[in-house]
Formats: sequence, C-alpha cells, structure tokens
Amino acid sequence: MTMEVRWGRVSTFGSPQGADLAAIGKERRRMKTMTCKQLGGPCEFALRGESADDVIKAQDQHLKDAVARGDETHQEALNEMKGRWKRPISGMGWYKKTKKEFAALAED
Repeated sequence: MTMEVRWGRVSTFGSPQGADLAAIGKERRRMKTMTCKQLGGPCEFALRGESADDVIKAQDQHLKDAVARGDETHQEALNEMKGRWKRPISGMGWYKKTKKEFAALAED
C-alpha cells in the first residue's frame, strides 16, 4: 500500500479500499495553477493548489527557498509578501484580489 500526502490530505493506493479512495480523491482534488509572476514574483514557476490559500502558502515558500539559494531576483517579492503579513489590513486588498483571480481560473 502506498500513501500520498498532498496539501495535508492522505490518500491510500494499492488496496481494494484504496482504489475507491483514489477515485473519490480525484473528484475532490480540483487543483488550479498560478505562477510566481501572477502572485507578484519575478518568474514563471508554477504553484498548484486546491485553494488560493494553498497557492499563496506555496508562493511564500518558493520565495523563501529562492532567496535562500541566493536568487536576488526574488528578494523584492519576498519583502512584499512579508510586508503583507505585517500589515494585514492593507494586505487584505492583495489577498482578496488573489482569491478572486484564483476562483476565475480553470481547473488543471
């Protein structure tokens, strides 16, 4: 039996029950993709998630990882992301806009 953890959910494969769970899981996994650039970053790195919150969290991690690797082109976007968390009222506009853009995307 194999377990897959994706976005905090666990699916089992390889058992008769797992096959049923896999079919159900595919119906529930309505993934969408946004790029780093769509979220204010400098590159076309694809970020996938079931919700806008998933994609925003993935972007936050992507920016941190890129800067940690020495990629200075992501530093400004990382600073902006940190600023949104520090100023939640002004950051709410960006958040609502991003959620609306995510909702308008076609599923993968």
